[in-house]
Amino acid sequence: MTSLMLGSNLRRTAPHAAAAPRRGVLTLEIVRDEAGFLALQPFWDVLVEKMATRSPFVRWDWMSLWWEECRKEARLAIGVLRDAAGVPQAIAPLMLASEPDSVRKHLVTLAFLAGFGEAHGERLDLIVPAGQEDELTPQLCGVFKLLMPECDNVRLNHLPEESPNRPHLLAALQESFSHAGVLNRQIGRYINLPASWEEYEARHSSKWRNLLRRCRRAFTAEHAGTASHAGERMTVDDTMKEFRVLHAMQWAEGVSSFTTEASWRFHQRLAARWLPQQRAWMPILEADGKLVAALYGFVEREEFFQYQSGWERALAKISPGKLVIRWTVDCCIQRGLRVFDMLPSDYEYKRQWCDGERWLLDLEGFNPTSWRSRAFTALRTVRRWLPRRSSSAAALTAE
Repeated sequence: MTSLMLGSNLRRTAPHAAAAPRRGVLTLEIVRDEAGFLALQPFWDVLVEKMATRSPFVRWDWMSLWWEECRKEARLAIGVLRDAAGVPQAIAPLMLASEPDSVRKHLVTLAFLAGFGEAHGERLDLIVPAGQEDELTPQLCGVFKLLMPECDNVRLNHLPEESPNRPHLLAALQESFSHAGVLNRQIGRYINLPASWEEYEARHSSKWRNLLRRCRRAFTAEHAGTASHAGERMTVDDTMKEFRVLHAMQWAEGVSSFTTEASWRFHQRLAARWLPQQRAWMPILEADGKLVAALYGFVEREEFFQYQSGWERALAKISPGKLVIRWTVDCCIQRGLRVFDMLPSDYEYKRQWCDGERWLLDLEGFNPTSWRSRAFTALRTVRRWLPRRSSSAAALTAE
């Protein structure tokens, strides 16, 4: 365990952080073993509850189960900022790992815990109480300088662009790493939920409304369709088994990372914990006496996060995929949620359902003292340069 003493003279205080508690000297530690990781459990979700960009993907259950099922060769490198009594005040959930099936597979990457690979999180961040980022985050970011000798690069995937930690993370990477900045910016679409389904439906065209209504009538009248939740008419275990089959139907030419063995074990264990707690939801549709559609997602701070879905392809004419989204949106409205987040990727169906957008960033930086890092960035520059040269040559030839 590595530690660094941080005095109060290192703090940067914003006006909104003026009421933050006075802590005195803080200590920055790096937790590297499982015993140290497990010792953080009592404090982890307490701090998550206070975050500005809280999500299910930074909660203890997600992170700890991911570590147990999906870590492969990863090593813990969790930054913890503690007060004089040893109580964690902020956490940087990090790991050292190689990205499998990636051009970076030969690099040792410093990344968010569960930041890539199977069952990776979709909205990840440093765990810092809201309003205290200007005070605590720069000190917590000292972990990047401490860990620089052990990594070839930093890759922080799926950081919410609106995170108050973002400017501090970028500043820390730019201070110690080369080529530091935003690598990718990916859209995530969401629905601003109204007070009723009728109000939501009115936002759409009459063609959209009529098509969905016809599908719903056919589902009910012609197929004896019913809507419920996992654990009501079907057990959670039975629902999960059939859901896996339905989800696989959408991947006829490949294998979804959701159904690989490690990922599936992870989600079976997570669903067993979170479905009874209502942290996870699985609205389902049954027709002709069998499961024909299901949607699996998570609830956090008046928001629902749609994670995966599956539906019976043989019933494509009545659009069970659309009907299960309709049922889920209605459930979210009935329970008073504010946002239905469809998470990243910009499919057409998400544009049709959603009226809001927010962005996720992948941040990166490279260790200037690592020969593997320098070789990688040099080759990447050449690969990016060659297509432009080829295009320019083709244009000159055409002229």
